[in-house]
Amino acid sequence: MKTIYLAGAIHHVDPEFSIGWRKEATRALQHKYRILDPTADKDLYQPSVNTTTYTPEEIVTADLAMIDAADIVLAEVSKTDIPYHGTSMEIFYAANSGKTVIVWGGCQSYWVRYFSTKIFKHLTGAIEYLL
Repeated sequence: MKTIYLAGAIHHVDPEFSIGWRKEATRALQHKYRILDPTADKDLYQPSVNTTTYTPEEIVTADLAMIDAADIVLAEVSKTDIPYHGTSMEIFYAANSGKTVIVWGGCQSYWVRYFSTKIFKHLTGAIEYLL
């Protein structure tokens, strides 16, 4: 069974969005893939979760380890008003590690487009493709 890592905004978005699309993807894909979700063990409703709860080393090394364990990265880049610094780095790292990178959200960034295997406007299209 192949493994998918769910990359996407956690900081700068409300927890319902960050958790919601990941739950939807997990429900749809879990019968065919093992899912790695970086939000799974975090309380995103805690105000300091994106600033001081964890060290940068804790977050980055855990995320890199999950990407290393994955075959595919499914990345959300659907918002136009947030920076996606971490997600962009995850996409870059995954692509340079030989992973398949599926992006949803219709991102127009040259860098994201260059390092993506396939881009979809909506999550449903990415899920259909993966199934």
